[in-house]
Amino acid sequence: MPSSGLFLATATVFPWLNLLWVLVGITVLLFAVAGVGRWLAATHPDAPAKPAAAIPVVVPGLEEEITTAIAAAVYVTLGASAKVTSVTPVPPHAVSVENLMLTWSLEGRRQIYTSHQVR
Repeated sequence: MPSSGLFLATATVFPWLNLLWVLVGITVLLFAVAGVGRWLAATHPDAPAKPAAAIPVVVPGLEEEITTAIAAAVYVTLGASAKVTSVTPVPPHAVSVENLMLTWSLEGRRQIYTSHQVR
């Protein structure tokens, strides 16, 4: 068994040897974590998902096609166990004077920039 002095002398002559041992240690650790994860997955299976009963959501003032499309989108993205509990329509925002002025100022700025000649 080499003494610690010999190991330090080897490490100073071959500095990549320390890096090699670090990489070997990280690799062993990753394989150990993966093995424990696979063992836990094999011994603790997920509970079977219960299919949710389809309850139609009725929203006054909203067409049936829209609620059907929302329910279909939820089913496709979240799976069969998800269900729509409520749908709340958002009222449209009123057009404000600030937004109109912002649009006009952006258009004016665009016209000024496009009128300049590039050198």
